Amino acid sequence: MYSFFINLLKWTESNDMQLNASKTKEMILGPLAKFNPPLLSTTVGTIDRVTSFKLLGVHIDSTLSWTTHVNNIIKKDKTRVTLAVAKVRRLRL
Repeated sequence: MYSFFINLLKWTESNDMQLNASKTKEMILGPLAKFNPPLLSTTVGTIDRVTSFKLLGVHIDSTLSWTTHVNNIIKKDKTRVTLAVAKVRRLRL
């Protein structure tokens, strides 16, 4: 994994690009998560290690389960339903 990261950094440098450490996240999947490998770092800063993140509207977690995504959808829908009910109540009055 670390060698892939080094190759990525070399590629970005050779193409006059730079990895944005503040927007780049690392998530470890599977059995490697038990070993807690060292954090990846660049000349700009250290890459954050996360257990879940949102990518293209889908919440992904390190266990690859749908729980985080479904819970966020339910939370969003509860807010929408509450606002809709309040609007209907105001219309009745």
